[in-house]
Amino acid sequence: MTLSKTPIDFGLGGALLALLLCVSAPSASAQTAEEIAVAREVFTKLQAASIQQNREYCGYIGYNPAGQLVSTEAKRGRKTSCRPRNEPEGWTLVASFHTHGAYTEDYDNEVPSVTDVEGDMDEEVNGFVATPGGRFWAIDGTTGDIRLICGPRCLPWDPNFVPDYDPPLARYSLDTLKRRFGED
Repeated sequence: MTLSKTPIDFGLGGALLALLLCVSAPSASAQTAEEIAVAREVFTKLQAASIQQNREYCGYIGYNPAGQLVSTEAKRGRKTSCRPRNEPEGWTLVASFHTHGAYTEDYDNEVPSVTDVEGDMDEEVNGFVATPGGRFWAIDGTTGDIRLICGPRCLPWDPNFVPDYDPPLARYSLDTLKRRFGED
């Protein structure tokens, strides 16, 4: 599957609408509209390969030495994990990003995992996660709070995605996420 064959193309109008929704929504995290826009662009480019190959892709978003907010080149990971390359020299990191691969009934990959959240907290960066169903999540790397930026199919999605029998909430604390995964 190539990106051009993804089931939905929001185009510039849809991207601007999603960005406006992100900016106007109350935020429990420190991500800026510019960071969200960079992450959305990264995910729009990565989702097709991530889904087709059933592999996570990951990297960082940060300020390069010229002061521009950009992303690193994405690294291909494994089915359920990805460790980004080290941050480029002279960068100021603001967030990690990663995809969750292809849809499967066997794994709850429509929300960030506890490991995803704890990893961002350990690195002291915020995070962004794209799911097979096209959800777009933000993780606050300080508090561990997770919020849904936009719901199913707002990013390119796996055509095999089946709407959730247990749909995720729009917000989680690390504790409520642990309960979802049975890690009380």
